[in-house]
Amino acid sequence: MHIQFEKLHKNGMSVTQYEMRFSELARHALWLVPTDGERISRFIDDLTYLLRLLMTRERVSGATFDEVVDIARHIEMVRSQEHKEREAKRPQGSDGPSGVHSRGQSYHSRGRLYRPA
Repeated sequence: MHIQFEKLHKNGMSVTQYEMRFSELARHALWLVPTDGERISRFIDDLTYLLRLLMTRERVSGATFDEVVDIARHIEMVRSQEHKEREAKRPQGSDGPSGVHSRGQSYHSRGRLYRPA
């Protein structure tokens, strides 16, 4: 069980699923995360890069493990909602895969305005 804990990463799991597996395996490897601070650091270190990046302040803020997990869940939920909103705003059928409007009008490409000749 402690080997599974050492190899555990969030990969493909939701934060809730990851936390459940993390807590289950951590019980069998208490010497690897003997303090709440080490448990928090280990939890954050095994998140995806973007979640790790967004969670760095939580390491030093004095948050408890449960608070850190709640923050990670909230960030994941907000990012998921943002993704769904972007997908919903994406025009259906009028744009090809390159983003060029079918009527030859100008469009934005990587932040720059482009007008076909």
